[in-house]
Amino acid sequence: MDGVRRRYWMVEKAGPNMRKYGRQLFICNHGDCAPAEEAEALHRLVLERNRQQQLNRLRNPHRIKCTLADCLGVCQGGPILVVYPDGIWYHGVDAEGLERIYREHLIEGNPVEELIFHRHFPGGREPAYAPEMRGDEGLAPVPWAPLVEGTEPEGEPGAVEGAEEAAAELRRMAARRNRRKKGLVIVNTGEGKGKTTAALGILTRAWGRRMKVGVVQFLKHENARFGEIRAAERMGEIDWISSGDGWTWTSDDMDETVARARHTWGICQERIVNGGYDVLILDEFTYLLHYGWLDGNEALAWLEANKPPLMHLVITGRYAPRNLIDFADLVTEMRAVKHPFGEKGIRAQAGIEY
Repeated sequence: MDGVRRRYWMVEKAGPNMRKYGRQLFICNHGDCAPAEEAEALHRLVLERNRQQQLNRLRNPHRIKCTLADCLGVCQGGPILVVYPDGIWYHGVDAEGLERIYREHLIEGNPVEELIFHRHFPGGREPAYAPEMRGDEGLAPVPWAPLVEGTEPEGEPGAVEGAEEAAAELRRMAARRNRRKKGLVIVNTGEGKGKTTAALGILTRAWGRRMKVGVVQFLKHENARFGEIRAAERMGEIDWISSGDGWTWTSDDMDETVARARHTWGICQERIVNGGYDVLILDEFTYLLHYGWLDGNEALAWLEANKPPLMHLVITGRYAPRNLIDFADLVTEMRAVKHPFGEKGIRAQAGIEY
């Protein structure tokens, strides 16, 4: 067994190690209750205060952990800060409020009542302070003083460990800043097989996350009963619109095909604005742009102006035009390397192609 597998096997069998600590703070940085930058500034202040009060040391059973949380489910009145295991929720926390919470609540044990909007436990009946219940050594408190950034006493046990932990948390925070949530425009194009299949994989994943998902198929026949449509019916809670008359290269009436595609675009626009989707797939939409059935620049300008900021839009089809590729956040080109029909004459099979 190699070293990495052995390490994970040992963790799974014996359980991970956890150093003692006193309390943990959670600060919401999702961006709905308050700008994410404000939450990140508070987080930095907690790290600096931890260093100054020597409550960042891994060997200190009274240490205070602080974590940025993607969403705490309040979405108003932020920045939101939660102290656990006390179960006390603070709102409207600024730098001055944070200093009060740190000194009065975390050090002196007296919650700051005027900033509290929710208690998980009745007042005065919060869980006992863990280090006292465990009988941990009572450490001499560091005198309170104005915050001096970068303060870190040297030469004491745990100082290096604490600095490394803080630096790692700052790196994680920077990564979160660069990973802001955004509704993506995803394009699956190219001559190879798998464009719609890949989009349906995203749909399944999002459905599993209880996100609202939908599919608009521009060319596939409105009466088609492909396997993915049957699966969506069995899964439930998936909006599915197919309003085409078949494939462009087998259409008997191109005028009818174009008219249906344009009509479907109108339906699609209404769904984008009012459907409340988290993920919406526009299957074969590239053909409308490639063949000029829609003005590509006008269609993309409409999407830029009207697509909800957090909606993920997945567009499939061959011949994705350059302006769509430039507009998208993620573009994948499927390339045919080997195909069972072209190589061996094996025709499309149920469950694989349809």
